[in-house]
Amino acid sequence: MTIPNPAAPEVPAANDGAARRREILETIRTLALAVMFYALINLTTVRVVVDGPSMRPTLMSGEWIIVNRLAYKLGAPARGDVIVFLPPTNAQTDDLIKRIVGLPGETVDIRGGGVFVNGVALGEEYAQGRSYPDNTWVLGPDQLFVMGDNRELSLDSRSFGPIRMGRVVGKSLLIVWPPAAWGTLDWRSDGGLVRAAGEALP
Repeated sequence: MTIPNPAAPEVPAANDGAARRREILETIRTLALAVMFYALINLTTVRVVVDGPSMRPTLMSGEWIIVNRLAYKLGAPARGDVIVFLPPTNAQTDDLIKRIVGLPGETVDIRGGGVFVNGVALGEEYAQGRSYPDNTWVLGPDQLFVMGDNRELSLDSRSFGPIRMGRVVGKSLLIVWPPAAWGTLDWRSDGGLVRAAGEALP
């Protein structure tokens, strides 16, 4: 006599419900982490599009850069840093991108086409164009003197004077677009600017 195999037991519907709840919870956790990560990125960095020729050849119009908002909350500015800052006058609406030339408490002299800080000439291999009038600025304890690298086509501290630290948005870190221009913006003690593949700009 053959005994039939008992039918396979059915999975209780409750198990299906528990599995669906686990899937929903995992989806919610993933979305929450993505939102937190996105918020953290936006709190610590900002993406800026370069508009105009004032920072050539370091930065070209149309390039996208990542700016570190926390750079000067966690450390001090350094000569050579490329920064983004709020416009110093009501006549301007867009943020500006320039290079720090003078630091708080320093004296910046422009004479004979050269830039001097506390009487010492800057090499400024990155700069283009040197036709600008002589002048002297004594910086306060909360002021920076900024200039564009393309000196003949830059509206900067030579025109509107030193800027206050409180107007600085952050320090430029990376060029992220277009892909061919990708690279870091690092100041070197020998006066060169390092971009992709560690190649110094001319």
